[in-house]
Amino acid sequence: MKNKKVALWTASLCSVALVMGLVACAPQQSGTEKPKDEPQQQQVETPAADEYGVVTADSWKDAYPNQYATYKENEANSPDSGKHNYLELYPALNTMYKGYAFALGYDEASSHLYTLKSVSETPRTTQKEQMANCITCKTPQFTRLVETEGDEVYTRKFNDTIGQFTEPISCYNCHENDPQTLNVTGQYFVKSLGPDYGEDSAAPMGAQVCGQCHNEYYFDPETKVTSNPYTGLEAMTPDAILAYYDEMGFKDWAHKDTLAPMIKVQHPEFETIYGGKQTNMAKQGYSCSDCHMGKATAEDGTEYTSHNWISPLENQELLDSTCSSCHTDLKGQVAAWQAEEEERVTAISEKIEDMTNKIAAKYADEISAIKAAEEAGNTQAPSEELAALQKLQRNAQFYWDFVMVENSEGVHNPELTMETLDKAEAAADEALAML
Repeated sequence: MKNKKVALWTASLCSVALVMGLVACAPQQSGTEKPKDEPQQQQVETPAADEYGVVTADSWKDAYPNQYATYKENEANSPDSGKHNYLELYPALNTMYKGYAFALGYDEASSHLYTLKSVSETPRTTQKEQMANCITCKTPQFTRLVETEGDEVYTRKFNDTIGQFTEPISCYNCHENDPQTLNVTGQYFVKSLGPDYGEDSAAPMGAQVCGQCHNEYYFDPETKVTSNPYTGLEAMTPDAILAYYDEMGFKDWAHKDTLAPMIKVQHPEFETIYGGKQTNMAKQGYSCSDCHMGKATAEDGTEYTSHNWISPLENQELLDSTCSSCHTDLKGQVAAWQAEEEERVTAISEKIEDMTNKIAAKYADEISAIKAAEEAGNTQAPSEELAALQKLQRNAQFYWDFVMVENSEGVHNPELTMETLDKAEAAADEALAML
């Protein structure tokens, strides 16, 4: 099981996957110019928008042929390209997510071009009635619908709404209808960034536009509006997020076996990199796009930003240009350096994978023990003790899930990842000790 996931994620790490290896690529001297997020400037006429007010990706293909061509390369990462069923790859998930929709279906993600297809075909929506807020990050057309019709859109039924959309994640999400600018179009994330939103933020705009979807979020229990459990970068830590949920008494579901109030973490890449103390790459001013897109050169010599979202280790042009221009000690030895970095990434991934599997086994034992204690009633587990056990289960699940669903296998922030897994294991151990 371990080797399967390591091979999977090492081949296609998401969001700044080379955090440790590329630190030396960052500006090292005072006054060195930080990487630019702005696309290359050119005067183009804005094409007509669709009925929602979105200029689709296809409409931009003549004005930005290179960006469009690389955007379409993401089609190779399709649902039919050999995706794994995580519930089969990691059987423990069937116990951990018991009673929640993720126990119905949890497949390896396809590219952004398949967001509408993926969300409409997953058992999480075909076997269980959901609300339209599940569409939040799946199409810019939904974003525009919320802007024009208000928050009531979030409360509509998923199956009554999903069929009206045709555009997956595309240009509008990050640029609105102006490819020469970067814009966070998800207003819920703008609100959650608070004073840290915008050009002067410690998180570059090239990270904010990715972070609006690559984050931990929840649906407000009353309004059903997509929301984030924090305001500002400092509050984007696992501890602070858990405290936020605890204070508001929030739960995503009650575990089927233990009735513990559970939290299902989503995909906190942005928080892992830019929250709290931040990673070295974040402190140096680098964005997600710097490592997962990068500059490319067309056959006619035109420089542009690639829109094929891949691991930096799979982007040879990025390694040859951006990395070698900063790693002056490489002196043409990019291939050897790349091999070393691949080994480093694999080592980190394997270590984190070993820990997640080890803790998952303990967590499964914890659930079984709590269930047994609950069934025994007050004789073995008085109500106060049962509540304490349920809280430990909630904590272990939250910290473990924060790592499990963050799509870098620990590479984005190894230190935080290890600390978070330690807290998950400590909670599971404490519960087992009580039982």
